[in-house]
Amino acid sequence: MSFLHQMFLSDADPSVLVLSSHDPVLVILSLCIAVFTSGMALQLAGEARDTSSLFARQAIILTVSLALGAGIWAMHFLGMLAFELCATVRFDLGVTLWSMLPSLGASWVALSLLARRDLSGRQLCVGGVLVGAGIGAMHYSGMAAMQMTPLLRYDPWMFALSIVVAVGLAILALWVRFGLQNRLPARWALGISALVMGLAISGMHYVGMAAARFVGVAESPVPMSIMDSGYIATAITLITVTLAVFVVATNALLRYRRLSLQLQASEQHLRSIFDTAFDAILTIDHSGTICSANRAVTRLFGWHPKQLIGQSMDQLLSPEHAQMLGGHLRDYVQSGLRRLPSSELELTCKGRDGQEQPVRISIGITQNKQRPLFVVFVTDITERKQMERSIRESEQQYRSLISNIPGVSFRCLLDDDWSMIFISDAVQALTGWSAEDFTSRRQSIAALYHPDDYQPTVEQVQAAIKQGRNYTVEYRLLDRQGREHWIWESGSTVCDEAGVPRWIDGVLLEQTETKLRNAEYEGKVNAFSRAMAMVEFDLQGYLLTANENALAILGYPLEQIVGVHHREFCDPHYAASDDYIAFWDDLRAGMFKAGEFLRIGQGDKQFWIQASYNPILDTDGKPFKVVKLASDLTPRRLMEQEMRVARDRAEAAAAARSSFLANMSHEIRTPMNAIIGFTELLINTPLSDTQRRHLQTVQHSSRSLLGLLNDILDTAKLDRGAVELEVRDFSLRELCGQVCTAQRLNAENKGLKLLLEYPTQVEEFFCGDALRLQQVLTNLLGNAVKFTHAGEVCVRVQGEPDAMRITVEDTGIGIAADRLEKIFEPFAQADASMSRRFGGTGLGTTISRQLVELMGGRLRVESTLGVGSRFSIELPLRAGKQLAPQPRQVMPQLRALNILAADDVEQNLELLQLTLQQLGHQVTGVVDGQAAVDAFASGHYDLILMDVQMPQVDGLEATRRIRAHEAIHRRDAIPIIALTASVLDHDRQAALDAGMNGFASKPLVLDALLGEMARLTGQLDQHADVSVVQHQPADALFDWGRGAQLWGGPVRMAAAIQRFLDEQGAEVKQLHVLVAAGEWEVARSLVHRLRGTAANLALTHLARLGEALEYALGQTEKPRVQALLQELSRAFQAVAAAVPVLPLAPYEDEAPGPAAADLLAAIQRLRLAVVRGGLDDQALALLIQSPAQDETFSKARERVRHALDDFDFDRALAGLDDLLRQMHDEDIPSP
Repeated sequence: MSFLHQMFLSDADPSVLVLSSHDPVLVILSLCIAVFTSGMALQLAGEARDTSSLFARQAIILTVSLALGAGIWAMHFLGMLAFELCATVRFDLGVTLWSMLPSLGASWVALSLLARRDLSGRQLCVGGVLVGAGIGAMHYSGMAAMQMTPLLRYDPWMFALSIVVAVGLAILALWVRFGLQNRLPARWALGISALVMGLAISGMHYVGMAAARFVGVAESPVPMSIMDSGYIATAITLITVTLAVFVVATNALLRYRRLSLQLQASEQHLRSIFDTAFDAILTIDHSGTICSANRAVTRLFGWHPKQLIGQSMDQLLSPEHAQMLGGHLRDYVQSGLRRLPSSELELTCKGRDGQEQPVRISIGITQNKQRPLFVVFVTDITERKQMERSIRESEQQYRSLISNIPGVSFRCLLDDDWSMIFISDAVQALTGWSAEDFTSRRQSIAALYHPDDYQPTVEQVQAAIKQGRNYTVEYRLLDRQGREHWIWESGSTVCDEAGVPRWIDGVLLEQTETKLRNAEYEGKVNAFSRAMAMVEFDLQGYLLTANENALAILGYPLEQIVGVHHREFCDPHYAASDDYIAFWDDLRAGMFKAGEFLRIGQGDKQFWIQASYNPILDTDGKPFKVVKLASDLTPRRLMEQEMRVARDRAEAAAAARSSFLANMSHEIRTPMNAIIGFTELLINTPLSDTQRRHLQTVQHSSRSLLGLLNDILDTAKLDRGAVELEVRDFSLRELCGQVCTAQRLNAENKGLKLLLEYPTQVEEFFCGDALRLQQVLTNLLGNAVKFTHAGEVCVRVQGEPDAMRITVEDTGIGIAADRLEKIFEPFAQADASMSRRFGGTGLGTTISRQLVELMGGRLRVESTLGVGSRFSIELPLRAGKQLAPQPRQVMPQLRALNILAADDVEQNLELLQLTLQQLGHQVTGVVDGQAAVDAFASGHYDLILMDVQMPQVDGLEATRRIRAHEAIHRRDAIPIIALTASVLDHDRQAALDAGMNGFASKPLVLDALLGEMARLTGQLDQHADVSVVQHQPADALFDWGRGAQLWGGPVRMAAAIQRFLDEQGAEVKQLHVLVAAGEWEVARSLVHRLRGTAANLALTHLARLGEALEYALGQTEKPRVQALLQELSRAFQAVAAAVPVLPLAPYEDEAPGPAAADLLAAIQRLRLAVVRGGLDDQALALLIQSPAQDETFSKARERVRHALDDFDFDRALAGLDDLLRQMHDEDIPSP
């Protein structure tokens, strides 16, 4: 604050201020110095801008900055000399010299900006601020050099104004230089800019001097004579001007050097153009002697340029043309007109080889030492001449084309007969008279007009001629045979220079056929009008007209509805909606609208119409009105109402059918339970051949009947939408493998190849309902195996997530084309004989298609009768996550349980008792729910098997009473398993709500029942024989859990694998030989067998490699096959190395051989499992560990073991029957 107080004085007593004044002459001189140096600097800045050399540009800027800086300083010094103060003033020499630096800096900034091509607004402002600040800094630093008695202070407002003046005028000067350079002549722009810049320099000084306040007492200054002041001012001015002139001279020398270089470059440039010009350029004197020539003469004439210098021009031209050119040159010299008769000539030149060619010569004249020189440009016009020739030929072609274009082209006079000047030959085909007949006036077009059309046509043409426009008319002509032709004529008048019409050019087109088509179209429109209601609206929706049919529907006369808006015929709510506005917006946009609409007629009568709203387009393709075609739908709507009532009745009937099917399920499953169960029990007893065959027939028929029942129930659930998908992650590869494994035995028994093509690049894990997909694949693959007698069945997987395709293809009997869609109808097959020949319900494909569509996919079929069929499943399966290892449980041997069984059917009770007692359980049976409650209250049981539907007290009520009894007497809850034949979800939920814990279906499935019993009694994790194993990873050598379940433990699994390695090792080597020999199909068949065996042995890695190799062999991908063969060999070696280290410890200590009774029971249990298509691992292990009674027993046991190793259940069953005969010492017939 003290600094500001010492520098500024805002309010001072005038009496303490020292008076001052300015010498006007010196003020004017200082202003002239500022303007002069500014103009000089601006001019030289332009030179710097035009200089391409960076060094030269910087040199100019620096020298001019020195001159401008000196000029600014000189202006300030002169201004200070012009300042007169009543006090003695001295200047500090050092500060005065240092004050020049800001002026130099401001000059350099200004010139650097001025040297640019253009300047942005930001650069303009920043540059102006810097220049103004530099000028201000120079001024106030110079003021600071003043040494005097009075104190120097500044008025703050005037001080700020001086800076604003400096900055503002500097910005203005820069803007003027750049902003006006394209608007004003260069001199004006330079002068105005120099004036503004000079004003900025001097204005800042004098405003700054006005801001100065000298505080003190006036004193008598040392007088300085006017002569001294003038001398000093003159000296400063001369020095400044001299310095400026020196700078200008220096820059002039630089400019002269630059211009000299540019001149040399220009000459070189012109020489390059001269030498590289495509045309020959020669310089000749008035006598025709060649003075110079460019390189193009070599191409044009064959002479080198140096060879032509000094030669006559005549040797380059033909004799007659050389004489003509010489005459032109002589006339020019002798006439004194100083111009040629013609500056462009087309001549014939000759080359060095004497060959002539057409050229065009252009001659220019120049003076050299007062002597004329002629510059001759010679252009080869050979191509142009050829082009002119082509144009003449094209004109001939066009004339021919005119005579062949559709229609008749003509030119006629404007007389009464339309006399023809020209008419094309096509007139003969139209009229029967030739073109010459019309041009020779023997016939005229006017004479051929139809009498009714002549006068209207003449009037239209004459009106068009008067108005000076083109015309189009339609009329009828009568040909030579009197036939009528419809003619469309278009023409225009051709006028002379005075604007007087001379003739008509036009064309006649016959449109007789078009007229006939239009008449036909009008007839159709009339037919529509008679058959349908037709209404026309404008684009705003107002009615224009309507036919009788529309009026009959609406009930109005036409005059009452013309001009009425369309909304008046609509429901008021719809007419006020946004949909109605959008409807008319679409029509105005030209969009077609159609549909069924509710409309209102006279007396508020409502009716339905089928209508189409058709925007009618004009010739520009824009709609100008809307035509509605409609028919009355009211009768049909009434019929639809009746159909809806009928549909409701049908839905009620469908609900009744669903209820009937649910009841039928229970009523049929209950006796089926007894039939199937007792049949299985009887088959395991000694029987005669006839008895066993009859029982097997009963067993097969009962299971077929159960399958039919399940299909019917699935169809019913799908029809009423009761099937819900259980979406989860699953392995599609594993699912397909399981389905193929289940059908492989049936295929091999028929001698069929069952192939699975699942490329390795296809994803494995997906998200969906795996159970339903397995059901579909099982149906399709089972049908394919069933209906194929020879060849192969292939399951092929392709696609990617969201677009998967699974194809089941066979070489079976095929399906006729007219039956392809019939097979998807319920109970339908390809023909009526299918059920008799192959069996089946005809529901498999129906259920499959419904399930696939439920999953969002499509099921398609392609088939050729006698060739085979292809079923394609297309599913949008989402990508899933890799499944975590899941525990697998081997079925336990339950401890003996005390079981209470309740069922109102005595056969079912007997079956439960016989089946469970064979397994060591004690079963107490009761026939109704109340008896079950009483038995529970008076006894002690481990488990209750409760039938759900029983008379009097059913299973649900009995369960509720048992749970209530437990609560009252504080007894532990006993596990209750529901025995139900129902497949409905709500029945299962009702059982859970009643207090039941588990479910077992009817007919009885023993494995499922035992599993549920084990779960509810808590024995899954307690029994010593229960082993929980994990699925191995996909690339592991062994699937230990599956192998242990299939083979009864690792000992038998290891032995089977060892036999596999011994037998298949040679086949792997054979594969290499077959592939090398190109035997792809033989190798593929061998790999197929190897892959199936590896899968049965739970050799996961080998099975996957076999699958990939089989697919690659099928595609004949040799590099891929070679790589997979190498990997397969390494996998065999890895399996061979891993077999000895399998975890055999649990089976190494074998127990002593079982007793004969235990062995007999084990064989019977194993036989029962084989009959059901499974294995009893404990029974099989007991049989293998038993000591051989004799060689016959040992061989029979080995046959059973090998048969089970190969999953040949029929041969295994025969071997087990042989063992039973030996154990009983009696004949047990084979099935």
